[in-house]
Amino acid sequence: MTDSACAVYIYYADRRSLSEQTVAALVTAEDRLRVTPTMHARRRTEYLAGRALLRHALGACTGRDGASFRIEVAAYGKPECVAGPAISVSHSGDVVVCAVADRAIGDLGIDVETGHPREVDEIAERFFTPAEARWVAAQPEARFPMLWVLKEAYLKALGSGLAGGLSSLECRIEPPAVVARTADGAAVPQIALLAGEGGCYVGIAALGGSSLVEPIVRRFAVGDGADALGPLRLIARSE
Repeated sequence: MTDSACAVYIYYADRRSLSEQTVAALVTAEDRLRVTPTMHARRRTEYLAGRALLRHALGACTGRDGASFRIEVAAYGKPECVAGPAISVSHSGDVVVCAVADRAIGDLGIDVETGHPREVDEIAERFFTPAEARWVAAQPEARFPMLWVLKEAYLKALGSGLAGGLSSLECRIEPPAVVARTADGAAVPQIALLAGEGGCYVGIAALGGSSLVEPIVRRFAVGDGADALGPLRLIARSE
């Protein structure tokens, strides 16, 4: 890693490999306060697994007890680590991922997708830029999730969620590079795209700095559990 790069630690886990005991040992009482009686069982499991993974990652990256960090939730569910590093969490299917930056940056977003909707051409035509829609049309099932995770990661870094608009960031993916621009002239994020097994993709977006994103991937599992994501490899990033 070069001196100008910002290491972003990506921790991932298959929820099926995380026992209730493992999750319970990592989450805090503060985390559990967000679990409401009306929350769907799957959503509750995803949320607690995400918090457990994030607490583990914070501890591993900082050397502090992961439970000692206070995590607040901003608009659209964006988690923020008070007086700590930039963080982000995402989940899809059986996979949960989180990102922790090793140095001060403005904001960080991560997204993971383990599948894709059926009508990818229609969605791309409606919500992506014209250039992106044409690019997706050549290989819809392979290309759609690549763009989706980068856009979602950017919107998560902004803290706007999908309300920020999928066309607010345009990406041209030409491995090993990604060229990005924003629709409103806002600062262009540093981004990275990683691929896993079975068409899984992870996108990262970092705001507020010019450092290149250097993803460092770690799997979190207790024993030889399931692994729906498989080894992650970097396929493209900002240059």
